[in-house]
Amino acid sequence: MIKLLAFDLDGTTITEHKYLSAGNKKALLEAAQRGVLLVPATGRMKEFLPEEIKALPGVRYAITSNGAAVYYLLEDRAVHESLIPNEKARQVQEILEEYDIYIEYYRNGGAITKTGYPERMKTHFGLPESKWHFINGKGYSFTDDFRKMLEETGLCPEKINLPYLKVGLREELWKRLQDLGGLRLTSSIPDNIEINGENAHKGAAVLALASRLGVSKEEILAVGDNGNDVTMLETAGCSAAVGDGAPEALSAAKYITAAHDQDGLAKAIEKYILEQG
Repeated sequence: MIKLLAFDLDGTTITEHKYLSAGNKKALLEAAQRGVLLVPATGRMKEFLPEEIKALPGVRYAITSNGAAVYYLLEDRAVHESLIPNEKARQVQEILEEYDIYIEYYRNGGAITKTGYPERMKTHFGLPESKWHFINGKGYSFTDDFRKMLEETGLCPEKINLPYLKVGLREELWKRLQDLGGLRLTSSIPDNIEINGENAHKGAAVLALASRLGVSKEEILAVGDNGNDVTMLETAGCSAAVGDGAPEALSAAKYITAAHDQDGLAKAIEKYILEQG
């Protein structure tokens, strides 16, 4: 019997990065009524979790920043962390400073970016309209100098996020960052790079939380759609990828459900939780 449902947000549970369908909401509520713990597992930081998701009964924990931090939401505290060491973050920043790109640092559930970046996201950085929500919806802290911030504060980030990279640049940066070693690189959408510490991923975070709660691997259902969900889909006893997910997610999952905008999450919940009684 499933006791813990770990579900990705963007491209799995919500559409257009902001809408929770009536079908998915109904299925999540029914799962919660059966005592299943609902755990959003996302690349987002804690402070960018949709209010409608946090308000669901059964949502007490959240896996954020691709598994770098697990938060107990009722007390607003991290119960598991796997951060990028400060020295490694400084090595990453040395590379990033060679490029004129939008950069975010995630730490303590919030986001830090450079002063003036959000105001220039459309014009200077050329972020497409589909990404504006990810900038406008965040309550940023600001720095005038990323390198100085890292040196003076000793910051160990949950994640370094590059939300938009043009074709060609993404491949170049991916290789340079990969060559640094000690990092885990993923993408939740085709034109971004999400940088985590090498041991940070959703699969490890799900297992850490399950161990804390006394839940076995076989009692976990994971649902996702993209590369940053693969470890979670491989780890869980039951797993489903939405039908319009990335090839790597479809290969990792044990079951393929409907597309995310056709209530694929709800159908997976029905199959593995509601029909099992």
